[in-house]
Amino acid sequence: MKTTIPLALALLLAGCGADPQTRVDRAEKAMAAHDHRAAQIDLAAVLADDPGNARALLLSARNALAQGDGDGARAALNKIPQVSRPRDWSLLAAEAALLREEPDEALQFVASQSSAEALRLRALAQAVTGDDEAAAQTFAAGLGAPGDKARLYADYARFRLRSGDTGGARQMADRALALAPATLDSLLADAQVATEQGDLARALRSYDKAAAGYPGNLAAMTGRAGVLGDLGRTAEMDAAIAQIAALAPDSPQVAYLRARSAAARKDWAKVRDILQPGEATLASRPDALLLYAEAMLGLDQSEQARALLAPLARREPGNRIAALLLARAQFDGGDPKAAVQTLSPLASRPEAAPEVLTLMARAAQAAQDPRAGEFAARAKSPTPQALAAELARGDSALKAGNWQAASTAYERILAVTDGRNVLVLNNLAFAQGKLGNGKRGLTYALRALKLAPANPAVMDTAGWLMVETESDRSQGTALLREAAAKAPGNAAIAAHLAQAEKG
Repeated sequence: MKTTIPLALALLLAGCGADPQTRVDRAEKAMAAHDHRAAQIDLAAVLADDPGNARALLLSARNALAQGDGDGARAALNKIPQVSRPRDWSLLAAEAALLREEPDEALQFVASQSSAEALRLRALAQAVTGDDEAAAQTFAAGLGAPGDKARLYADYARFRLRSGDTGGARQMADRALALAPATLDSLLADAQVATEQGDLARALRSYDKAAAGYPGNLAAMTGRAGVLGDLGRTAEMDAAIAQIAALAPDSPQVAYLRARSAAARKDWAKVRDILQPGEATLASRPDALLLYAEAMLGLDQSEQARALLAPLARREPGNRIAALLLARAQFDGGDPKAAVQTLSPLASRPEAAPEVLTLMARAAQAAQDPRAGEFAARAKSPTPQALAAELARGDSALKAGNWQAASTAYERILAVTDGRNVLVLNNLAFAQGKLGNGKRGLTYALRALKLAPANPAVMDTAGWLMVETESDRSQGTALLREAAAKAPGNAAIAAHLAQAEKG
């Protein structure tokens, strides 16, 4: 059983039988291994006996920065005597100021420097002050500046992502990975860009690497938990949240993740109870605001939802989720005309999603809009463009490993068609299997198999799900053998057959 040693006792134990030099060396090795907690214990023990130890102070400052502790870093940096300060002291001080959300002070520390690292910090400070134009110019200047650029590329990737330039963000994240493939900044930037691109499988791999290489890092842990939620892996998400909560029980991100988990189970009362204490800060957290508003709708509190969503919909007119939820709030609150007005830009598109058209039809009918019949007909019989868009969303999600999004897209297609598309049925079965819903997936696989009994890919999906769910291992293995014979070069089928025969 693992126990937690109180810090005071840990400091005593760290000091037993170890001289200051040994403890500082040990702390440096711990930092190299990203074990910042162990490093902190040794450094604190050294500084308790020798408050002016310059090497310990510098390591303590770097260790604090690695943990996101701007106050601790500043305290250590300011205690280092002038003559003992390293060349990058001002850069460290600037980073500590940024962590304390003091961008003007950060700018002062790097005002006269032109290295890539100095320009990175300057650009971040400019972005914090809201001067995105200056920040973009500074980031661009940093690309040609001397010095290591891995962190600059990573932060530039996040800046471009926030600006909506996903392609540019991917270029910068790839450059960061090429220079420093195992560092925290590179891995987090890659994961964040991959998430935005819908490549959740890649995002999860990078978050996994970051969490494994930097134990206890909250950014890596919360990012990983969020992606698990996106993938519909709620049980794994809950386990990840428990680990985060043990380290940072009061973190707003922990509350948001818990609310997401409750939303996945449609427990709207719990979502409300979790997010309500931080309601005043929701305007700066669109993700949490949308979740809270959806909970209000689930609890039949449409007016509260409308009040939350209207400002966000005005700020982000292209936010499809915000518009759809706002229209729901308007309709449920007895204002169908407002719902029609909100949904019109979305519903008028040829590729409009069924849920948009269905709500638009209901709102238009209640508002006595003459287009009600048109929207109702489109909701029942989507246009070829709408079906093609939904299929593209499903296929892209499947390729990216986003099994939940893929399942949702394919289920929408089946709901508005005759349900006999073999590709859709087979892909839905595969995605459901990946989500851990093997028995449900098997029902779709068997429907596909009935329509295309000689298709190797369909035989593989059905056969493997029979084996995986233990519903009929013998028949499943026989199907896999037949599929392998029909497609001898298919590595996936061969792998499934080998596993099935292995037992």
